[in-house]
Amino acid sequence: MPRETNTRARIFVPIVVIALAALVVVAVLTSGGGAKSGSPAPADAAPIENIQATDQPPTQVEPAPAEDTTPASAQPALTDASGADQSQAEQPIRAELTRLRPRPVDPALDLPFTSIGGGGIDTDFNLKVEFTPLGAGVESITLTHEYTTVQQRYKAEKEGAAADRYVLQRRHASAGSEYAVASLAAHTIEINGAPVSIFSSKHGPIWRQTSAGDASAAFEAVIENEAGDAIVRITRAYSIRPGANDIHLEQRIVNLTDAPLDIRLYQYGPVDLPSDNEGYGGDKRRVRFGRLLAPAQDPSQRYVESSKKPLTRRGLVRSINKTGDQRIWPTDEAVKSGQSLAWSALTNRYFAFAVHAPITESQATSAGPIDRVFHDADEIWAKLLWPGTDEETLVLQLNSKVETIQPGEANAGDFSLGAYAGPIWERPLRADPVTREVGLDKLVIYNFGGPCAFCTFQPLARLLLWFLETLHNYVVFDWAVAILILVFCVRLILHPVTKKSQISLQRFSKQMQALAPKQKKLQEKYKDDPKRLQQEMATLMREEGVNFTGALGCLPMFLQSPVWIALYAMLFFAFDLRQEPGFYGIFQTLTGGTWNFLGDLSAPDGFISFGRKLVTLPMMGDITSINILPLLLGIVFFLQQKYLTPPPSASMTPEQQSQQKMIRVLMVVMFPVIMYNAPSGLALYFCTNSTLGILESRHIRAHIDQLDLENKPGAGGRKKVANRAASPFGRDRDNGSKFKQRKKS
Repeated sequence: MPRETNTRARIFVPIVVIALAALVVVAVLTSGGGAKSGSPAPADAAPIENIQATDQPPTQVEPAPAEDTTPASAQPALTDASGADQSQAEQPIRAELTRLRPRPVDPALDLPFTSIGGGGIDTDFNLKVEFTPLGAGVESITLTHEYTTVQQRYKAEKEGAAADRYVLQRRHASAGSEYAVASLAAHTIEINGAPVSIFSSKHGPIWRQTSAGDASAAFEAVIENEAGDAIVRITRAYSIRPGANDIHLEQRIVNLTDAPLDIRLYQYGPVDLPSDNEGYGGDKRRVRFGRLLAPAQDPSQRYVESSKKPLTRRGLVRSINKTGDQRIWPTDEAVKSGQSLAWSALTNRYFAFAVHAPITESQATSAGPIDRVFHDADEIWAKLLWPGTDEETLVLQLNSKVETIQPGEANAGDFSLGAYAGPIWERPLRADPVTREVGLDKLVIYNFGGPCAFCTFQPLARLLLWFLETLHNYVVFDWAVAILILVFCVRLILHPVTKKSQISLQRFSKQMQALAPKQKKLQEKYKDDPKRLQQEMATLMREEGVNFTGALGCLPMFLQSPVWIALYAMLFFAFDLRQEPGFYGIFQTLTGGTWNFLGDLSAPDGFISFGRKLVTLPMMGDITSINILPLLLGIVFFLQQKYLTPPPSASMTPEQQSQQKMIRVLMVVMFPVIMYNAPSGLALYFCTNSTLGILESRHIRAHIDQLDLENKPGAGGRKKVANRAASPFGRDRDNGSKFKQRKKS
């Protein structure tokens, strides 16, 4: 009996194992779609990294292979040869979700995509948007009223000719890579957990344009199974408005089967902006978020906040290089506090490209409630393409939530979004109802970041900008003159604080010099008794009327630093000064526009321009011109050091005197080097501020020389003397006193 049992086992066990293996093979071959199904999907779809139905968040999808998809200007045919619309509604089917792939476009309809928006110099549109067949995304976004250089702006205004407009977004590709990336492009659709690339296909175009106009364009793609049955239809319709910088992307996915489908959409958001002016201050590109507070904190969900310490591109790239692709939203803080996303943006010094909740103009101007939550950016991942090369590109990828879509056109899933492409300028951002309602005015921030970021008070910077704009718009009508007056007014307001602090420091210094011999005797007498020495020193200072609080005379000066830092940051980031000439453009007027000295307050002064880059120097950047303002600043700093630095005291050693001299030389040399490629508006500010500082200190020192700073108790306090020194700010104080006496008489 045991022998018979063993014989049966040897026969049936292999049969069962073989049968189970066959079932596993069949299940693998017939499961899912895309690259995992064993179909020819790798030829159809872009490579995808680990998009799985797991508890872990999906990682980044790779950019798809680039095709030769340069748009042309020809209008596409929007119907097939018979005149019927190819996007006609398919009948619901009971389709197998196997070997899913994008349906190739009919070759008869494979025509170049059109563009929307303005083209000429007098266009009413602020944007020109060109499209690419890669994911029906953006080939380029051009700001039609902004120019790359001030010379191009002068040419357009003078000659009325076309010039190089500012290109904010463009399709990125690398000469040594098969991949490309385009902003707002649809990349991958996940259907019941099976990923399908909808970015590009090696078998031909998968997106076709279904409508075209001056202000709108629509595109369509269909996903089918291996039998050719349509599973879903994806439509993308772009629209813009005259005079606005906002793009509305209406994006819908229709379930063409007879059963519910779980859909998740992966698409690209903002792509790297131009770096702009890295010669001074380094790369100012940043990653920004606009957040809605938790409903418990803000039930109306109206207030949008943005971090005052934005994430820098440099810091994010450093982190990506260290750890790989990163999920940057939601942050741990957002998850913990229940915050929602309203918008996400990449910015540079003056411009931003932001994706946000799909609010339309009609919604923004209606009295009804507005949903400001960006639902279709459930996750945002940052990816760095071609790192370490000239083509290095940072792109943000938007991953939607999984949405269950019922069959039928009426149940189409809505994956719409909005996008802002334009200047970081508070005035138009608040004037446009869409950008105002979504809180994009929070993009405006006057902050260099770093250790001094905390003391750059934004209300103070905005107050200074308001005063500067008032001077420009209603008083002097010139930005350079307004900067001179603004610096003068700030120093005049802070003059009492500056004067008091300098007097306190000078008094304390003289008092301590007078006490030095007595302190030395006490130190010799009580050198073996530190506790008694401390008591005697305190008694001596109390008898002589010396208080250590006098050493805090520098504190008022320190408290002024936020004003100067806020003014400094405001002048650097204020869009109002971009490509604006100084001193009424007199240098351009006298030379017929051939001399660009101070022609752009946001750029170096360009006293003598070489027209090309001669050399790149450390700390100075590209040398393209001889800039005179930084050299003048060096002269002003030399005079300031020579006048304000006290002479070496007898107690200083030769080494200390040599060290003090070296510091003075470094200050005089290093500042012009650092400021060589600084915006001329900032250089003008520093020159004016330092010059007024010299005059102010001269006035204060002349007054100090007339005071009895070494006052003693019981002597009636310090002697009060009228200041007969000429005031650097106009009427001197002596004349003022005489005027008051005449008025009393």
